[in-house]
Amino acid sequence: MKKDSAKKIFELMEKENCRQITFHYNPKTKLKLIWVIDSIPEKRDKEGKLTQDVSESGGTRFAHKDADVALQDVVKLSRAMTRKANILGIKEGGSKAVALANQKKNKQFLHSIGDFIQIHKGLFKTAIDLGFVMEDGKEIASKTDYVDSLSHLEKGLGSTGENTAEGMIYGFQTICEEILKKPLKECSVAIQGLGAVGFCLAEKLIKLNCGVIGTDIIKSKCEKAEKIGVKIVSPDKILSQEVDILSPCAFGGIINKKIISKLKCKIIAGGANNPLENEFEDEKILLKRKIIYVPDFVLNCGGFLQALVEREGGTIQEAKEKAKIVEKRLKEVIDYSRKNKTTLLESARKLFDR
Repeated sequence: MKKDSAKKIFELMEKENCRQITFHYNPKTKLKLIWVIDSIPEKRDKEGKLTQDVSESGGTRFAHKDADVALQDVVKLSRAMTRKANILGIKEGGSKAVALANQKKNKQFLHSIGDFIQIHKGLFKTAIDLGFVMEDGKEIASKTDYVDSLSHLEKGLGSTGENTAEGMIYGFQTICEEILKKPLKECSVAIQGLGAVGFCLAEKLIKLNCGVIGTDIIKSKCEKAEKIGVKIVSPDKILSQEVDILSPCAFGGIINKKIISKLKCKIIAGGANNPLENEFEDEKILLKRKIIYVPDFVLNCGGFLQALVEREGGTIQEAKEKAKIVEKRLKEVIDYSRKNKTTLLESARKLFDR
């Protein structure tokens, strides 16, 4: 073991203010998984003892071959879940897990992920995230009772992408009304990533007669989107499209100093978590170019909301109706920003960060 390995982990935890980092390895399947708990809601009994009904929520994704990159990503992702819980006003801890994508998925590998979730007996309640498909989720869920949002499960509501996009539409309408000063149907949107969230978002925008440009690294997703009226461009051109709204809906950290100089949008408002590589630094650079960043954790909390509705035995219609909270919260952020002369990110953190 390298000297100062543990020290560096604790330094990272102090810097990011997270509560727990778990490294899990299964020697039989070679699963390498990192699980981060960003926050722990304190529920105490009359004697002041912590109760045992605390739970942590967040997706499990299959991503990154480099463990250090995975660690940095999962720390930020877990923080996004804490923020979303605060947006929704629930006593739920923010958490996230990343299974390293350094091998092919097979049944045994997926089962070992389910085993990892199960041994924590409900402390970690997770949805199937980026890098997994529903069939993967079915295999994972066959070994655990704590997977949300799978269509094959009794009372399951399916992928959370649909409701994430539903909430984003409410957010986009607010952005257009409050910032762009024109109706959404008159706005153009570029979507990076046409997966579970991006395609649903494109579909909803097309129905509203918006001009939509999109891309994905998977050709079949582009072909599917093109059939519903999305103008397809190559992945290397999507971020430089001259549009009203740029909506990153894939991996985080794609907006950085280098990319910002090439942007031709007015607003950045995405379904991806943590689209800015360095939050405050990048937001300042964006503002110098008169580009407004709408905090992702306000805009894309509809998927988390659906998982919560599912746990209570609710319906898709209930989840869609509750997704209107995105409009309410975003208006609160904008109002606070105007009154206090702060950026939207600063305002959102003041109102909803821990």
